[in-house]
Amino acid sequence: MAQTLRGALDRLPEVDLTCISVGPEDYRQYAAPCWARATNPWHAQFIARRKVRPVAGQPFDLLLVTSWEYAVAFRHLARQLPAAVMLDSVPATINSQLRRRGLGGWRRWLSYHAHHRSFAMAAGAFDLFLPLGSDCAASLQRDYGVSPQRCFVTLAPQDLVSWAPSPRSYAPPLRLLFVGNDFARKGGDFLLHLYAERLTPACTLTIASNDPWLSGRQLPPGVEWLRGRNREQLLEVYRSSDVFVFPTRQDFVPQVLAEALAAGLPCLASDVGGIRDLVHEGQTGFLMPFDAPAERWAELLHRLANQPAELARLSASARQFAEQRLGSDRFERLIGDVIHRLRAHPKK
Repeated sequence: MAQTLRGALDRLPEVDLTCISVGPEDYRQYAAPCWARATNPWHAQFIARRKVRPVAGQPFDLLLVTSWEYAVAFRHLARQLPAAVMLDSVPATINSQLRRRGLGGWRRWLSYHAHHRSFAMAAGAFDLFLPLGSDCAASLQRDYGVSPQRCFVTLAPQDLVSWAPSPRSYAPPLRLLFVGNDFARKGGDFLLHLYAERLTPACTLTIASNDPWLSGRQLPPGVEWLRGRNREQLLEVYRSSDVFVFPTRQDFVPQVLAEALAAGLPCLASDVGGIRDLVHEGQTGFLMPFDAPAERWAELLHRLANQPAELARLSASARQFAEQRLGSDRFERLIGDVIHRLRAHPKK
């Protein structure tokens, strides 16, 4: 999303963009003190502040940051400049999902409260918010006092011209697709057990992931593991599949679901975070409750395997939704409007 935002800003003629990005190599280049390494957000904030130093004295007009962590890191600058933050999560939504997964303990409790407090203080310095999903927007309003008029939900924009479906013919077996790293967090164990115990031989499963966790696993017959695929190669994988399956345990507005919809691929996904903004029951796919048993997932997939007309309808509906809500042109108009609003209210 940071790259998508940068592309949209680059195409605005009235914007002269200075972009500072933080990548994995920066964690090796910038030695952080012990206190900064105590939590991942503190570490990221320390590195971002170090990278900004060379341009900090320039006379900027606006500030845009791309996560709640950076909103905290640059809250002092946001008090001086009109500022907006694009984000998929906030400390409250992260904590809620971690607790739902049963991940707690006193260290997580301390970390949550420290970051929740710091973001609550930073939120007051920012003028506009660009949450990716309705779950994040609701938390901004409920937990951090941000008015609805300052929130503009972006979803996950796609290039619908190049990222488009091709004609499909539906015949057994049903071709299932999963795309994503961090395989365990995204429900990988559940997916492999579901497939091995309940979906063979009615389905095949393709897993596109670079997660090394899969290297030592003996995958069930009928499962294909794809590694090192670029975006163009993944498009062909989406186009050659029938249903996108995503039993994630913790997520917000996953890009892979938006990609699937743009490619006309209906989705079966866990109802967590902002996923319901993309997966509409019986239209673009089906939502599964967080604790839905494997039998429920398998029952629906077996039904779809025998309903080619239903799959064709869902595919057309998925692409239609993408054209209505996920186009990059819509996102660029939104960003243009946000820039206009920020410029219209300079800070004194």
